[in-house]
Amino acid sequence: MDVILLLGFIVGALVLAAIVNAFSTQKKIKRFILRLKKNFGVVERKEYDPEKYSSYRGYFLRHLDDDGFFIDEITWNDAEGETLYNSLNKSYSSCGDEYLYYRLRHIDNSISEEERERFISQTDALIEDEATRIKLQLKFATLGKTGKHSVFEYINLLSNVKKVPLILFYVVWAVYALIIGTYFINVTLGVCLTLIWMVVCVIIYLTHKKSVEEYITSFEYIVRTLITCEKIVGMKVPFYDKECEELTKQRKELKGVKTSYLSFIKQSNRSGITDMMSGMTAILNSFLLLDIFFFYKMLKYVCDKEDAYDNIFTILGKMESQVSIANLKYAYEDTCVPTFADEKILKAEDMIHPLVFDCVANSFENKKGMLITGSNASGKSTFLRSVLVNAILSETVYVACAKEFIMQPSVLFSSMSLKDSLASGESYYMAEINSIKRILEAKKNDDNVICFLDEVLRGTNTVERVAAATEILRYLTGENIITLAATHDIELTYLLEKDYDNYFFREEIKKDENEKEDIYFSYKINNGRSETRNALLLLKIKGYPEEIYSSAEGLSKGFMDTGKWQYDES
Repeated sequence: MDVILLLGFIVGALVLAAIVNAFSTQKKIKRFILRLKKNFGVVERKEYDPEKYSSYRGYFLRHLDDDGFFIDEITWNDAEGETLYNSLNKSYSSCGDEYLYYRLRHIDNSISEEERERFISQTDALIEDEATRIKLQLKFATLGKTGKHSVFEYINLLSNVKKVPLILFYVVWAVYALIIGTYFINVTLGVCLTLIWMVVCVIIYLTHKKSVEEYITSFEYIVRTLITCEKIVGMKVPFYDKECEELTKQRKELKGVKTSYLSFIKQSNRSGITDMMSGMTAILNSFLLLDIFFFYKMLKYVCDKEDAYDNIFTILGKMESQVSIANLKYAYEDTCVPTFADEKILKAEDMIHPLVFDCVANSFENKKGMLITGSNASGKSTFLRSVLVNAILSETVYVACAKEFIMQPSVLFSSMSLKDSLASGESYYMAEINSIKRILEAKKNDDNVICFLDEVLRGTNTVERVAAATEILRYLTGENIITLAATHDIELTYLLEKDYDNYFFREEIKKDENEKEDIYFSYKINNGRSETRNALLLLKIKGYPEEIYSSAEGLSKGFMDTGKWQYDES
């Protein structure tokens, strides 16, 4: 009778917990859906978080041998790639996180027109079909994230796990069965033996689990991924028919990994919609060692079928990353599908940088190369980054933040935001010449190249800078390359006027209501070369002592008139 009452109490507690959990989960889901609807079409600048860096790079590092071109670290940094990625990312699972990062750094110009059109039509469908988009996001949110490390980092460590014979777990359960038998003889004895054996199991569990905890995390996520795979296939989304067919095929490859095991694998409070039952699951695991048992049961199977899991991860990642791309397209009034031309051309109409607040749109067309001049803070560097970012988005996810964007499929290189390296002892100038050399090498290959340079060789003196920059920029012209270079050296616009088209940004000096002068920029690109300089004027406007800027102005005028520096010590 006591046993029946005890079992009844346990069952009642479980039912009550399930009911409370169901109501709580429904409330969470409703709030989550409202947030999804409210945030769709919103792109906010989110700075790079170094603590999350390793969590989304695992898939990218695993696939560095894939066909195509990977944007290198210098170009990625010049484009503020980490900030771009974080700002565009709307993923709720590690699949979406990791695949989007990989996608934004991987240019595959060998992809067929049919595949490209399919990707574009799928992102458009996610914009139009809100119900399907939200259902997919709910599935991915339930899948959640792995935490500070990529799931592939965990998988790579699986080969280090020491195997434990499964018979040891059967012994543990057999002892429980024998103890239960003692309840029919002496309830008090049975309770005492149960408590003692539970303590023994908890000690075994805690001791053993500590050594495999990081591996259990990977299995937990693998199983959750497979559950998500099955649920998405069950949705039967028309525009993902081929993807679902492939998911079904790959899932069969992993049939030995049972999704029912997830209930016994530790639930972790990571990103996503969590479960109140996780506490009770943890208790069962502690006493029965279930999650560790299923861990060893699946270990060999997963190691042998790693490629199948990678394929499932890829497909799910592509699906969720397309939600982020759909969000980008919906966020701006003027986005377009880029046009990829067979000829050497770079053209944009009303192009903006997606992460620059209230960005001024610019239009241009170039088939030769662009040499851009203009005063300080007039917009040269932002323009270069705008073109670079839109070229990256165009070639990776087929979106440009412009009314029209035309380019020849190309590999992308830049040298814009270099720094001295104290660790290596490398000066700025050395960093520059090494950075530019990789672009010179790229030009020798058969690939088409678009490169971006900001202030070529700024790390050396004026005379040698102008001489070397002239020859470097002349070298970076030809049939397979378009170079966009910003410079303060007006001399280059004359020396290279046969090789480059000249463009410039201008400023205006205006007085405010108090008759105080200030400088204003239109941030609009213009044809031609800049005829103004503002460095000395800025000193005056910002309140520097008069003797500094007036004397500097005299020195500057003397040099411009005579070609020589003449300093009057009086």
